[in-house]
Amino acid sequence: MLRMSCLLSAALIAHPLQTNSAPKPGHLQIAGAAFRAADEPFQWRGISAFRLVEMVAHGNQAQAAAFLDWASSRKLTVVRVFAMARHLFPLTPAEGAGALPELLQMAAARGLHVEVVALVDTADVKTDMDAHVKAVGTIASRHPNALVEIANEPAHPTQAVSIHDPRELRRLASLVPAVVPLSLGSAEENDSFADGRYATFHFPRSGGGTPWGHVLRLARGAALIRAWGKPVINDEPIGAAAAAVPGRRDNDPDRFRAAALLSRLAGLGVTFHYEEGLQAKIPTGVEARCFEAWNEAWTLLPSGVELKGAFYEAGQPGAAVAAFDRATASGVFERQVGEITYVLIVAAPKEPGLTWSKGWRRTSQKRFGSAWLVIGERVQK
Repeated sequence: MLRMSCLLSAALIAHPLQTNSAPKPGHLQIAGAAFRAADEPFQWRGISAFRLVEMVAHGNQAQAAAFLDWASSRKLTVVRVFAMARHLFPLTPAEGAGALPELLQMAAARGLHVEVVALVDTADVKTDMDAHVKAVGTIASRHPNALVEIANEPAHPTQAVSIHDPRELRRLASLVPAVVPLSLGSAEENDSFADGRYATFHFPRSGGGTPWGHVLRLARGAALIRAWGKPVINDEPIGAAAAAVPGRRDNDPDRFRAAALLSRLAGLGVTFHYEEGLQAKIPTGVEARCFEAWNEAWTLLPSGVELKGAFYEAGQPGAAVAAFDRATASGVFERQVGEITYVLIVAAPKEPGLTWSKGWRRTSQKRFGSAWLVIGERVQK
């Protein structure tokens, strides 16, 4: 224990704390479809960092601290980690539970929340699931910056057969103190997996025969939020990588920027997923460029846009954009906030033709490759 404390102290000295303020007292609260921190809106701006607990468990606190410092400096708010694993890296349930409190302390010191995935690779790791989930939940209850996802992709073949059953996940969730914000696991295979206190969803990574398919499918998020009436987190979408792999990885920064913008307009919490994030490495090269484009979405839309107003696809009743030229774009989506509408045009290699509804007009637009962000306003009578 003394050695671990010394390593942590050395890591903090070597990697000074960055700009985020400490998390507000108490766990995140859920109000309808939004998270709140001490009565203030909380914006989910997450990143995959699966190996952080393993780093701490095996004496690599300095490496974990460097990642957390970087995440804080980029104004991220959540890191997503695994509390056990076998395929990506070796981490036993006992090691994960043992290292988790220290990681949560390190993250809290940097103003970061941690989404802890309790059950991973359970088809191949003999696990006392009740004991492990209870241990993770108890630890999370003592750390206000903790959230728990019971299982990573519960329907995946790497999970034990029992984890494929939503009833078993609900039973395991009952072992986690009610104060902890909790998701059962990503609900793309079964809506019943959305029965936690918040929901996670791994949106499809392809669709429509276009590399923009994974972006266009994010518009469904608004309907999921309406149906489930709780926060929905776009937790593991297509990942960034140096080379594109259809249906798995993308390497176009413009599409990652558009994906973040559309997620925010639809009202989703957003997590950046990328190849190096599987090992909790700071993104480099193409992945870094994709991340910076994704992260730019928070400078292009006002804070809190996703918590207000109505979401529309072009042509829906009430939409500011009545129609668009489908020969020049694949989709047009908007979020109306009072007298202003924020419009995202997807897969438009040249300036798209928009038809505005009566009482609306365009005030500005900015192009990002084949995506466009357009601002409109109501016409004053």
